[in-house]
Amino acid sequence: MRYVFEYVIVFLLVFVINYFLFIRKKKRYNKKKVPVELAYLLLVYKIDVKKINYKRFVWIYSLVNTFIVSTVYMIVMYLVEGIVWQLIVGIILLILLTIICYGIMGRVYERKE
Repeated sequence: MRYVFEYVIVFLLVFVINYFLFIRKKKRYNKKKVPVELAYLLLVYKIDVKKINYKRFVWIYSLVNTFIVSTVYMIVMYLVEGIVWQLIVGIILLILLTIICYGIMGRVYERKE
C-alpha cells in the first residue's frame, strides 16, 4: 500500500510540474513549435493534425509522459540497487516505455481518423 501511495504522490507531483512547464503554454497548434511527441506521431503514424483536438492531445501526451516518468522512478528506486545499475535500467526502461506508450497512442489516433 505504501508503494501505491508513493506512486500516486510522484505521479501528481510530476504532472503538476509538467502542467506548469508545458501544458499552460500550449493553447493552440503552431506549425513552427510542434512538440516532439506530435512530430513523432506525425512522422511514424501519419496522423492528420486537423482531425485531432490539439488541446486534448496535449493533455493526453502529458499524462503519458507523467506515467512513464513515475513508473521508471518507482521501478528504479525500489527494484534496482546500485547507482550505476539504476542509471542503466532507468535509461532502458525510459526508452522502452516511451516506444510502447507512444505506439499505443499512435494506434489509437490512427483508428480515430
